[in-house]
Amino acid sequence: MRARVMARPRDMRGWTLGGAAAVVLAVVGAFGVETVAGNVRAAPATPTVDVDALRPGMKGYAKTVFFGTRPERFDIEIIDVVRNYLPKQDAVLFRSSDPRLLHSGIVGGMSGSPIYVDGKLVGALAYGYRFNKDPIGGLTPIRNMLAVSKLPHRPDVLPTERARTARKHRGTSGTWKDLVLGLGTTPLPPRRRPTTSDAVGLVQLPVPTTVAGLGPAATYLAADRLGVLPVRSGSGSGTSASGSFRGFGPGDSVSVVLIDGENAIAPNGTVTWTDPSATRILAFGHPMFGDGPTSIPFADARVHTIIPSVERSVKIASPGTIRGTMIQDRQAAIYLRTDISSEMIPIKTYVDTAEPELPDRIYENRLALGRNLTPNLVAILLAEAAQEGLRDATEAVLEMEHVYAVTTSRGPRTVTIREQEFFPSGVVPNMLAASRGVVTAAILLDNDFEVARIRSIEQRVRLRYGAPFEVIESVRVEQDDVRAGEVLRLVADLRDYHGARRSMPLEVRIPASAAGETVQVTVTGGQFVRPYRPIPETLDDLLDTLESFYDARTLVVSLYRPQEGIAAPGGVLAGVPDSVVDVLEGHGTTQPRLRFKRVARSISKTPTIIEGRHTVKVRVRPPRSRTP
Repeated sequence: MRARVMARPRDMRGWTLGGAAAVVLAVVGAFGVETVAGNVRAAPATPTVDVDALRPGMKGYAKTVFFGTRPERFDIEIIDVVRNYLPKQDAVLFRSSDPRLLHSGIVGGMSGSPIYVDGKLVGALAYGYRFNKDPIGGLTPIRNMLAVSKLPHRPDVLPTERARTARKHRGTSGTWKDLVLGLGTTPLPPRRRPTTSDAVGLVQLPVPTTVAGLGPAATYLAADRLGVLPVRSGSGSGTSASGSFRGFGPGDSVSVVLIDGENAIAPNGTVTWTDPSATRILAFGHPMFGDGPTSIPFADARVHTIIPSVERSVKIASPGTIRGTMIQDRQAAIYLRTDISSEMIPIKTYVDTAEPELPDRIYENRLALGRNLTPNLVAILLAEAAQEGLRDATEAVLEMEHVYAVTTSRGPRTVTIREQEFFPSGVVPNMLAASRGVVTAAILLDNDFEVARIRSIEQRVRLRYGAPFEVIESVRVEQDDVRAGEVLRLVADLRDYHGARRSMPLEVRIPASAAGETVQVTVTGGQFVRPYRPIPETLDDLLDTLESFYDARTLVVSLYRPQEGIAAPGGVLAGVPDSVVDVLEGHGTTQPRLRFKRVARSISKTPTIIEGRHTVKVRVRPPRSRTP
C-alpha cells in the first residue's frame, strides 16, 4: 500500500476542506476529468448485422487487447443463436480456434470485445462457461447494445442536490431509522451482484477489478461489499495508460474508476462500439452493477498480461487517465460519454499507528458517487487504514473520527462522528462497514428528507495497544428506601478483559411525580444508548442527532416510567396522560409520531470502553414528609 509519510497533525480539524466541483454537469475539468474532444480517432459509422442473419459455421473475428493498449484480432466461428437468453435479448454462441484462447479459454476482461462477421459488427463478447475445456463463449447482439446508446444522461435521478424535491416524500429509509431509533434494519446494504446466479451454463463473464494500494483485508472487503472479482495491479495515478492517448476505438481496454488516487479500485473491460467522433461509447456487453442511470468516471487502460486459470482466466490491467463518465449501466451494455464529466468526492485518510516508531500516514483519494457505492468505498478505505495501522492479532482499541463537509438545503456544514471499538485479536475489517461513521455516509445520500452534497471527507484512524474494556456484570440498588424526588444510588459491578473486577457508584434523580410507580432503571455503555431527541424534521436535525451520540467510555443510567409521552416533529412532550396521548397521536392523519416512556438520565465518564446492559425495577415511595 503506497502512502506518503507525514508528521503527526496536531489537530485534524484545522485542515482546510477542499471545495468540490458542482453537481454532475457536463462541465469539463471538474476534479481533473478530461474529455478527448479534438484528440479522437475519427471513424466512419460501423456497419452492423442482425443475429437473424447468422448461421452456424459462419466465420468472423473479434478484437481485444492481449497486452499493452493495441487491440489484436482472434478468429471465431458461430455455433448457434440462443433465443431469449435474457428478457428480449438473444445470445449467440461461438468458439475460437486461436492458440491463445485454446490455452486460456474465454478471458475475464474480454467483456465487450467486438465480434465481426463479414466485416460487420455482430455484438460483444459477454458470456462464457466456467471450467470449460474449449474456448466457447456467448455474445450480446449489437441491436440490444445500441438501444442503450439512445438513453439520456439522467443526473436528476442521481444522489445530488437536484434530486431533493423528488425524493422528499418517498418511502422511509431504514438506514437512519435503525441508527437513531433502533428499528433493526440493516445499517449498510451490500451492492447487488449481477454475476451471481444459481443457473448452470452460459454465465456473464466476471469483471476483473483492479485493486491497487490495498492489503488483503480491504481487498476481501471490496469483493464482499461490491461483489467484484478483485485482481491486484497498479493505479494510473492520473497518467495515460498508453502514453499518447489516441481516443477510444472498438477493442480498446477501458476501466470504470471507483477509487482514484493513492489507492485504486477500477473494474476493467473492453470497448465494443463508438460513434464516429468517439464521444459515445458502448462497452462490456453486460451490466457492471446493473444500477441503471449512473455518473461514474471511466479511464483508458493498459493490459499487463493474461493470467490463465482452469476456472476463469483474467486480464491484469491498470487504469490510466479519466476520460469521461459512465452514464448508464444496463443489461446489454454500459454506456460511456467522453463529453460529460463526473464529480468525485475527495477523501483523506489519516493513520496514527499503534507503534510509536512507525510514522503516521495520510492517503489521498477520490471516490465515485453513488447511494450504495460511496458508503462501501468509505468502508473499504477505513478497513485498509485500520489494517495498515495494526496488523497484529492482539488486544487493541480502534479510535475513529469521520468529518464530512456537506451542503444541505440550509447551507454548508460539517458532520463529525467519533467512535471507539475494542478488538481482542486484531481489527476485524467487516465490522467497520457497520460503524456509525460509515453509516453516516449512507444517511447523507439516502434519507427521507433530502440528499446532501458531500464536498469532502476526512477520516482518522488511531490504533492503541491494550484492553481498556469492561463488561457490566451486575447492577444493584444501594438504598432500601427509594423516595420520589431523591437521588437513586446504584452500584455497577464491572469486569475487565483479563478478569479483574471493580465496582462503580452511579446516581440518577427520580422525578418527584413518580411516587407510587415502579420505575425501570437501565445501565449500559454509552455507545449502545440512542439520544433522547424529537423526531427529525430535516436532514440537519437528523445530522445533529447523529453527532449527539454518547461516548463509548461512559456509563449511562436511564430511568423509564410507565407513563407515556410523544416525540413529534415539533418537540418532545413528556408526562402526557393517556387520554391526551390518544388525541395527540392524530388518528386519521399521516403525521409521524413515536410513543416513548419518559426518561431521566445520568452519564458517568469511565477510563474504559463499556459493554453490557442491565436493568433493575424499583418501587418508588412518596416523598419524605418535611418537618415543620
